[in-house]
Amino acid sequence: MSRTVLSDTKKSYPLTSVRFFASFLVLFHHSVVLLPGFDNRRAHHAPPPHDFLGILSFSFSISVSFFFLLSGYVLSFVYLHTGQVIDKGKFFAARFARLYPLYIVILILDTPKLFFTELHRHGVSIGLTKTAEIFAANVLLLHAWNPLRLNQINLPSWSLCGEVFFYLCFPLLGVWLWKLHGRRLWLMMLVVYLGGQALFLTALHHLNPITAFCWPVLHLSTFMLGILLARWQSLQQTRQDKPTVRVLWANTVLALSFGGLILSIWLSPFMHIPGLYNNGFLAPLFAGIIWGLSAVSTPLSRWLCGKWLVALGNSSYSLYLIHMSILAIFLHFQWTALWSYPVYLALCIGLGLLSFHYFETPIRLSLVEWFRRRSAKATSRTTTLQAADLP
Repeated sequence: MSRTVLSDTKKSYPLTSVRFFASFLVLFHHSVVLLPGFDNRRAHHAPPPHDFLGILSFSFSISVSFFFLLSGYVLSFVYLHTGQVIDKGKFFAARFARLYPLYIVILILDTPKLFFTELHRHGVSIGLTKTAEIFAANVLLLHAWNPLRLNQINLPSWSLCGEVFFYLCFPLLGVWLWKLHGRRLWLMMLVVYLGGQALFLTALHHLNPITAFCWPVLHLSTFMLGILLARWQSLQQTRQDKPTVRVLWANTVLALSFGGLILSIWLSPFMHIPGLYNNGFLAPLFAGIIWGLSAVSTPLSRWLCGKWLVALGNSSYSLYLIHMSILAIFLHFQWTALWSYPVYLALCIGLGLLSFHYFETPIRLSLVEWFRRRSAKATSRTTTLQAADLP
């Protein structure tokens, strides 16, 4: 079968839509406590081989590694593909406008729960001090560097600390990786993947598993693999003698990648290394999924281009942050009957969609425009001062 090329506009749609499913798996991983037959132990500790429900809930936290790899991949095509110098001001402004507005709102809404918990444990003075310390670390997105002490407000937000760390590295690291080609590119992929896994396994001997799982630097290799995947795919697309990507090849890669993920879920009880799947171990499978969905139009990629799925994918960030706040409310009122779970899902997905369209998007556009005007004024002022200095 000959290839069918996706248009430039629609090329990102499947990857946008698949983000919803990745976020939904994180939601399920945290919210299984609302379902009969599950309990909190199954959601956070390696289950025995006979516990199929526990295996499912335990394995679904792998989505975070997928997000890290996808982040490196998407940022590379947006900022490195043209070969132009990255405007650091615009880059950081765009990243701030995308991540921070919803995050700070959720942080403020969730902090009172932490305060009352600390107040009950330590009294007013110490409780207020501890709450202020934790809140400040979360505002600065530093809490993943000391997760046992500071990641106490919205647990999934630790991954945002990783994203911010990657953003700081990207203007230099991304540009350097984008220069690679040929054998050096493949060698770098191998070194980054194996080096990242070796670094994580070494860290497990010296750090608490939760700390090793959350530390941003231990996820940098996954982000780098996303950049390298984008670089390789870009080189393939620009080759004069580029081979035709056939639908059969893409479908085969997708089938093997999804099959590998299913196999990894089945094998998870036998992997006696804490958090192994959550630190880029499955990155080759994630890379296969990303390539298979973006290289050529397949039945799956065309289905993922559906407007309703793209809309859900756009709301994946909202869903990722909001679901824990809604879960806390359901647990507080002990709404754990079977009927409550569909209501919980509908609330999370509905609020995610509303947040993206009526809060995140308007705020993001306003912030980007504000940063643009501020930058233009600064540039104009600099030009005027330089002109005044001319003889």
